[in-house]
Amino acid sequence: MSSLPAPIGQQQLASAPAPRRAFFGLFDAAGWGWASFRAVLWTLFIILMLGYIPDRAYYIVTSPTIELGLNAVSLVNICPGENKDLPCPAPAGALIPWEGGAPVALPGAGEGGSLLQVGTHLYYLGGRASGALDEYANTPSVAAAAIGPEGLSTWSAVAPLPAPRAMSAAAYLAGTAYVIGGTSDSESATATVFTGAPDPVTGTIDAWMLADALELPAPRTGASVVTVSDGLIVFGGANEVYAPQTTVWKSTLQSNGSLGPWEEMAPLPEPRANAAAALVGDSVWIWGGRDASGYTGVSLHGYIAVEKTAGGDGHGGGAPATGAVDEQGDAPIGSIYKWTATSGEANLPSPREGAALWSANGTLYVAGGVQDGAVVGSVHWTAPTADSGITSWKSVPQVDLPADQLRTSASAAVIGTHALLIGGEDATGAPATNAVSALTSPKAPVFKAGLFGLTIPGLAIPGEIGEQLGFLSAAGAWTLNFVLLCAMAVAYAQRERFGAWLRKRVAKK
Repeated sequence: MSSLPAPIGQQQLASAPAPRRAFFGLFDAAGWGWASFRAVLWTLFIILMLGYIPDRAYYIVTSPTIELGLNAVSLVNICPGENKDLPCPAPAGALIPWEGGAPVALPGAGEGGSLLQVGTHLYYLGGRASGALDEYANTPSVAAAAIGPEGLSTWSAVAPLPAPRAMSAAAYLAGTAYVIGGTSDSESATATVFTGAPDPVTGTIDAWMLADALELPAPRTGASVVTVSDGLIVFGGANEVYAPQTTVWKSTLQSNGSLGPWEEMAPLPEPRANAAAALVGDSVWIWGGRDASGYTGVSLHGYIAVEKTAGGDGHGGGAPATGAVDEQGDAPIGSIYKWTATSGEANLPSPREGAALWSANGTLYVAGGVQDGAVVGSVHWTAPTADSGITSWKSVPQVDLPADQLRTSASAAVIGTHALLIGGEDATGAPATNAVSALTSPKAPVFKAGLFGLTIPGLAIPGEIGEQLGFLSAAGAWTLNFVLLCAMAVAYAQRERFGAWLRKRVAKK
């Protein structure tokens, strides 16, 4: 029995080829999905050729390093020799190891004075008299050193304070220097404020005056002070019987440029004296020093009321945390409306007496001092954030003070890219005769190999010459890549002819 032939439509279906698939079979070669995928790839390729590569060509001329790709996880790191023996890469906030400096001649014993930068001069104000045997053996002497490209000049005596002072708070605002409170030669704590203005010609302060209108509401010694945009805020300090206090006072700038009377603000959550204070963003941080029980590792965080912005609470410009706007409420702008205290791992791990305290680039530092009766050289630092505050303190042995440069009761300052410890006593209790300094900006690795990219050394040509050469490099890379893209477009439009030409060239070889 013969079979009948299949209908013509079925014959055509049976013989039709299967649709061609592309990119490992994920797309129909004639479909919109494959067309869209290729369009995205070509767009990214054009951005790479005409945007990313010229950008890298500019920075490879002007920058010390250049990143290629994305170093999500760096498996290989090579750091410059300037970082000495720091871990590579250096921890954020680390200091390049300390070095001893030239001899420093400060008033008295170089202890108990206040460091203050005024323009291009650094001042050491008052302090303990040399060979002092009691708390009242203080000096009115002031020494100044000029700040130049090579660092500090030698120290020289300048106009003294109107009366002896030690453990004063010092600040500079709107062209005037302020020396606040402190211990005199007859009082354990004073309420006086001295002011001085730098001479417009010499740049040095040639006279100090007693500012009766700025007398503190109560005597204080070892208080902390910060300069804010509209005035000065003084925190804590000890009273006449050396008891740390919780008071916070603010003096606001008036329209004539002078400071107004002191006004009370939200008190500290714990008493504090001999501490440091720093303004970090819209917050005040107080760390180190002693509370009612002795030297403490608890840091205090004060929240400053700022102008509220649309869609945010004004703190960092982002969306506010739950209740943040309500928490600030109607507190006057510039006032401190809330305090919190650290606990657990956020506390300084080793509280000590006479530690040097300073801040730089939003990072808080603690160095040296006396712990458990012995002078120590450990250095700790932390960088508070707006969201989480202080989470922990960092320390690496390479950043500790050298064994022969230990310090207690030293004063700290940041001059340019250097942190300086000036004055104080060495491990034997003798006055320290030289300063020690450490660079505050370790270099980033000059070479990194990661999972998705590389960091390689750049030429780092400085100044306008480097900038112009960078522009030429970027323009040259853009022009070359544009020509290549045009050639690729022509070759793609004439695929058959280009393929035949290419096969002929390969056959000749």
